[in-house]
Amino acid sequence: MIQRPQPYIRQIHVCINNRNGESPSCGYSGSEEVVEELRKVCKERNLKGKVRVVRSGCLDVCAFGPNMMIWPEGLWYMKTTKEDVPQIVEQYMKLEAADQAKEAGVAPAK
Repeated sequence: MIQRPQPYIRQIHVCINNRNGESPSCGYSGSEEVVEELRKVCKERNLKGKVRVVRSGCLDVCAFGPNMMIWPEGLWYMKTTKEDVPQIVEQYMKLEAADQAKEAGVAPAK
């Protein structure tokens, strides 16, 4: 076993579980589109190596999908669409700015 610090500042886990219409599920509600849009926007904003977009299994709140969680904050988004992605990535940028300000010992801008 090898142990090391996390290589990313944030991970965005998006449930892609698909029950093929038998019952509500994230994958059946468009989560793959959300994943692809997240990856596209992160690439456009040069976040490679900082943000990892991860396809996830079931997050157990299927009726509210697509669901995603941002780690390490534990921020949870439900009923997400690809149109929500720019706002979600913008929230990441604010978190990153706060992290950098904290490291520098400066109060973050509001």
